[in-house]
Amino acid sequence: MDHRDLVLGEDDEFKFHCHDGLDCFKKCCRDINICLTPYDVLRMKNFLGLSSGEFLDKYTIKVPVHHSGFSIVQIKMSEEDDLKCPFITPKGCRVYPERSWSCRIAPVDMLGGGKYSFAFESSRCHGLNETKTQTIKEWVRDQGLEIYEEMEQGFSEIPKHLKLAVNRETDEKIIKLSFMACYDLDKFRSFLIDNPSLCEKMDINEEILNLITHDDVQLMKFGFKLLSSGPDRLKDLLTDGAELS
Repeated sequence: MDHRDLVLGEDDEFKFHCHDGLDCFKKCCRDINICLTPYDVLRMKNFLGLSSGEFLDKYTIKVPVHHSGFSIVQIKMSEEDDLKCPFITPKGCRVYPERSWSCRIAPVDMLGGGKYSFAFESSRCHGLNETKTQTIKEWVRDQGLEIYEEMEQGFSEIPKHLKLAVNRETDEKIIKLSFMACYDLDKFRSFLIDNPSLCEKMDINEEILNLITHDDVQLMKFGFKLLSSGPDRLKDLLTDGAELS
């Protein structure tokens, strides 16, 4: 049976248990595309004690999204070590408490519309041959996935509102601002602080500025809201001389 052919609802049960006694243990963490959400980057860079820029430079690569001009990020696999995830150690994942969304949900795969399947088949993922049983809903809860929906509620809305303006200079600024506001939070914070006239145009009062200065989650949500304000609004904000390096 190929588990990738199964379609389950959130109340359906499946068998799975990953542990270090399996001969496939950690092999799923090699030669695979692991995309990171903005909340993933936030949690992982803080866990490692790095700035967002340091984390992105050391552990990720930019991946263009079709022909949109925008990019997402993936974990950069180690070319010197058989394309292994850089966070894997002999004892397991060193960022396991703050592992990415895609690592948390594996081996389950979201199909959309409340339907789920599996990213692997049992000959590769031997944990699918174990006897431990849980429902999809229980798996999502136990893996700490529910908070991701809350934290990144605005992220999925951005493509509906953020379109390029077909002006090269403006488009380049919007692309840089988009990546910075989503993934490079520490740089985004500095950008806001260093451009008080921009903060004034965005109606960022002292209370809001203090909040986003000290709270990464609130800064991230502010960035999502800003990017969803549309290209005309962003064009207006970015014409006051604010530098986007």
